[in-house]
Amino acid sequence: MELERAGKLSPQQFIASLEQRELDLIDELAKENAEGIIGSRSRQTLRRKPSSIYWNALRTYGFFTEPLTLSEYATLFCARRNAADYQKIIGKRKLHDEDYAANDSDTSMTGTAFWRVLTFDENWRDGMKINLNADESTYLREKILSMPGTRDSLLALILREHRLDFTKFESFDDISELQNIMPPEMCRDYCLARDFSRFIFGAQVRYNVIFSEGQNNDANNLWAKYIEQRPTANLSEVLARLKPRANVMRFLKQFESAIDNTKELDSIIIHREKELKGVSRAKLTNKECYQYDNNNVNMDRLTYRLGNVQRIVRDIFEGVNINA
Repeated sequence: MELERAGKLSPQQFIASLEQRELDLIDELAKENAEGIIGSRSRQTLRRKPSSIYWNALRTYGFFTEPLTLSEYATLFCARRNAADYQKIIGKRKLHDEDYAANDSDTSMTGTAFWRVLTFDENWRDGMKINLNADESTYLREKILSMPGTRDSLLALILREHRLDFTKFESFDDISELQNIMPPEMCRDYCLARDFSRFIFGAQVRYNVIFSEGQNNDANNLWAKYIEQRPTANLSEVLARLKPRANVMRFLKQFESAIDNTKELDSIIIHREKELKGVSRAKLTNKECYQYDNNNVNMDRLTYRLGNVQRIVRDIFEGVNINA
């Protein structure tokens, strides 16, 4: 919003200025070794900026009001300063001048044609911290509970029901404790996700067995346990629910079919890595470049960013003075 109020900029200048301002915030936010600061190690050399990481969330939660990418927004906004170019880009779409600079009727809110956020003063950088204050926590919670893309989510359910215990869950399986309050469709999604995590973990374990050439005892023991338990997932439901790419489904079905034939199974896993990374970067076929050194390679169960979500929920609860 500051950039929108600034002088005339090209879209490239707009993005460059935004990215530099983001970099300049890192030092302030990272004071006192605060956790969770993007770029706390890279500082001015940070490549992927927070704006690009969070852009989809800004749209999903309704902070940014238009279905535009960051570059589209910069182009559209900058073109708006030139009425002729603006009309070419906007086409039939109309953004009224009075909406562009108008404050919301709620005095705690401010906005433009593109933004709807809490009010902020000119000195908002002074004493800035990563922690959410009460107003910010309440506003974020309300957005999650009300926006079409999030109001029926598990995240919204946790916030709506004040489930403080969620922040203490140690694994994705622990979410099963919430099944009694989940709507049927959400419960089906959770069970499908849980079962798929258990199922695909076998591929991760087997990868480590291959990479270590059988020297990784942890992987060997986990593989023996996996074969004994035989976790399964309904791949037809996965296909119907997520519509993954054809090569992903092919690998999943091949892995499922070859579970009792380790030679065939290993061949499938090796082929999949080469398919994903290319021959030159595949660890399993480049022993001269990638050697086993008592190291595990991605041998953690799929948790769907459970820890990240727990942190967000904890921040919101603490911000609204609910003891998490």
